[in-house]
Amino acid sequence: MKKKLFAIVAIAAILVMALTGCQAAMVSSNVEVNKDGSGTKTITAVILGDNSVIPGTEENESPSTVGNNSKYLLVYGDDLAAKIKSYCALTDVTVTATEKDGDTTVVITYSFTSMDDYNRKTKTLAKDEANMIEDATFTDNGDGTYTFKECSDNTQYTVDNIFESLFYDETAFDTSGGGDLELDSPQYGYTQIYKVMSASATVGGETVSTEFFKYDNSGTGSGTDLDYDDYLEVTSDFSKVPTDGGDGDGPNVGLIVGIVVAAVVVIGGAVAAAVIVNKKKQNKSQD
Repeated sequence: MKKKLFAIVAIAAILVMALTGCQAAMVSSNVEVNKDGSGTKTITAVILGDNSVIPGTEENESPSTVGNNSKYLLVYGDDLAAKIKSYCALTDVTVTATEKDGDTTVVITYSFTSMDDYNRKTKTLAKDEANMIEDATFTDNGDGTYTFKECSDNTQYTVDNIFESLFYDETAFDTSGGGDLELDSPQYGYTQIYKVMSASATVGGETVSTEFFKYDNSGTGSGTDLDYDDYLEVTSDFSKVPTDGGDGDGPNVGLIVGIVVAAVVVIGGAVAAAVIVNKKKQNKSQD
């Protein structure tokens, strides 16, 4: 069965946010699992610069630009990386923030020794959303193949606390955007500064990806929430994957590349023409 993590509720007032010219958020993740169940989780966020093109408008005759992300985000580079790391409830993480052509790429990584270790660390990072995380599984199928399976919604819950912390850190983020728009109000809030775009998993050279959202070409940051499978699942035969030693017991470093899918943090305020509400989180709050 397919489902949507987000429900769209149309509100005309949100159009004001789109007209301010700032870029809405995208976040993506990848988990790479080795034969012994160890591996690495990578969460990537790309913060577009003011002069960068809004996704979806690249082929338009007059592509739209972001406009004013810098009015919201107050720190960059190493200072931003240090802030993000301070928000992480999991201390055993590495955070980098690099700039290129005006855009900033933030990468959060953590390693794990087993699937139990992965689940524990993911829940720790999720902090207040830990009870929403479903344990991932890694199964030896007995025929040379192994299957990794994880709830597609886990990425959303894993990063939610990080962006909420950023939003309310007055030394790192200005919710008023220099007076352009007050995001710290009931109709907006911290969920407007980021969007989970995709998640992927790599096992033995096989990669499976799930997309959650696709931008349109309106230049307002609006788009379509996609139907997606409840679980991200990938099966691979490690015996068919040569290693640098050629013994078939592990991944080829040159073959398996950890996927860092472009993800844009809406550090410039929300641009969507819709309010994105996390269904599961909403249900939890009602409980």
